[in-house]
Amino acid sequence: MSEERSISVTAEGEASVAPDLAIVSFAVSGDGKELAPTTDDVNTRSSSVLARLREVGLADADINAPDVSIHPQYDYRKGQRLTGYRVARHMTARVRDLERLGAVLDGIVAAGANEVHGAQMTSSDPSASEHEALRQAVAAARAKAEAIASAAGVAVGPVVRIDEEPDHGPPMPKGRMMAMAESADVPTEVVAGDLTVIRRIRAWFEIT
Repeated sequence: MSEERSISVTAEGEASVAPDLAIVSFAVSGDGKELAPTTDDVNTRSSSVLARLREVGLADADINAPDVSIHPQYDYRKGQRLTGYRVARHMTARVRDLERLGAVLDGIVAAGANEVHGAQMTSSDPSASEHEALRQAVAAARAKAEAIASAAGVAVGPVVRIDEEPDHGPPMPKGRMMAMAESADVPTEVVAGDLTVIRRIRAWFEIT
């Protein structure tokens, strides 16, 4: 392929897919002057959270709950004086039935989780939307090449090379709402919108 007889363009395409999976990130943490009682408290609340997740139907394979992390706390104003400990157990849970997501969020808080970092909506199989986004990108690339060729007084021939651009990232939420409950009597409402899949390419078209 001669670069002197081709047009190179970049383009992107997008497609939508409905999420069917949520990844919830949260933690059980505590601060105390003594390590043992602080760790016992975190472990007790962690066990309650894990039990609640199982109660709402999550399988152990969809729960990631590594061991606790321990961070000594120091006062540096008068040397390095130990003042206590921060103990935390960070967890993630994959919720495959989005109708249960509100119950999961409310349940882990009620059971003892005091840090909820959010729920990432995603698709377990975005391949169909990825392919559609690539088709849209190719069509956009040809339209762009034809516009350039028309302005230059030449014609666009067949495509001779296409490269997909890397680092396109995961599907992005197009619009969703997750309202945490303000009281134990009001359940959390979760409304998941579509995810947008974006793919970018660079294409070379022959000039005729």
